[in-house]
Amino acid sequence: MNDLKILAPAQHGQNVLRQAMQACIEATPFTVFSADVLAFINALSKYLLQDVSAKQHAELVALGFWLRTSQMQALKNQQPAGLNKALGLVLHFTPANVDSMFVYSWVCSLLMGNNNIVRVASAESAAKNILLNTLNVLFAQTEFRELAKRNLFVSYPRESSLSAELSLHADARIIWGGDTSVNAIRALPIKPRCRDISFADRYSAALINGDDLKDEQQVAQLASLFWRDTQPHQQQACSSPRVIFWLGDTQQQQALFLQINALAAQQDPEIQKLNNHLAVSQVMQSSGVVGKPLIQQSICVLPISELRAEFLDWHMGTGLFLLMPLSKFDDLADSIDNKLQTLSYWGMEQEQLLKLVAQPSIKGIDRIVKVGHALTFSPDWDGYHVLDELSRHIFVG
Repeated sequence: MNDLKILAPAQHGQNVLRQAMQACIEATPFTVFSADVLAFINALSKYLLQDVSAKQHAELVALGFWLRTSQMQALKNQQPAGLNKALGLVLHFTPANVDSMFVYSWVCSLLMGNNNIVRVASAESAAKNILLNTLNVLFAQTEFRELAKRNLFVSYPRESSLSAELSLHADARIIWGGDTSVNAIRALPIKPRCRDISFADRYSAALINGDDLKDEQQVAQLASLFWRDTQPHQQQACSSPRVIFWLGDTQQQQALFLQINALAAQQDPEIQKLNNHLAVSQVMQSSGVVGKPLIQQSICVLPISELRAEFLDWHMGTGLFLLMPLSKFDDLADSIDNKLQTLSYWGMEQEQLLKLVAQPSIKGIDRIVKVGHALTFSPDWDGYHVLDELSRHIFVG
């Protein structure tokens, strides 16, 4: 374990590392929605909502808001009848591109009473460091000592043997990452009843009904909501829209993109981002199904006549949008593949969307939400109900 670092709770020395790891593996789990866990989550929420550094990161404020006591109580009230128990040890592999997302799945596991070892991606970010510092502050408090023993946030190189060693102890693994990374982890031997919950490569889209976009006030409102779904994590979150399906009237289309561009321009300009937009747009235009950018400033909007998988592979985030016109609503079905995770919508009836997704031929779309809520976490994610996946339900007949 010479390549292992325990980031939270803070530990030093190889003997301490081994003891901490073994203690986490062997400790008896908590009960589901235990008072100790709820008290810790409440403290974490308050810290994130009050800390000056955390307030500078919209994703941390959103996390603190989601962790409020009222939200946790609502999740508790939704638990099914019968007896629910922890699985035991849950091993988490976190995403490198979304630096706070791992906390949501960790909290779900925590609520179910599990012990947790979280491998944190090595990529540095201010938001991730604030989170880890916050956890260390809370874990150091006497009332959270037992919880600290059962939850380790660690770092080690990808080529380390630790993933294989830890997998043999896991009762569940949560795996965030690209398809290649997910498959590499899933190939590691596990206990026969270990559960794998994989969050692999996905992308998301927004559906805008131009017929319902009629004045400047609506344009400004939609631009603000759309940017809320885009700005955090540099558009790298799997639920941030990368494709815009446009249905109906286009009269307000350019006005909307200009408004979104104005919001993006409020951030510090990044030459690298602009260069990425230029390079990707030129490559896509060589395909023959991509037109000239409608706008190429702080954001880039590329009209397309066909959505191809390679376009999404080339997509690097940072405010690049593929604009796909729809002559009628039913045409949307032709552009949905199994990698489409979240469809956010504006000016559509929810019943229409549900009817579309209910078609047996539709293999994509696991979430349907209004524009502005694409990044709002729910235990229903990627087609899983995460709380159920991370607990053992005892049927009582």
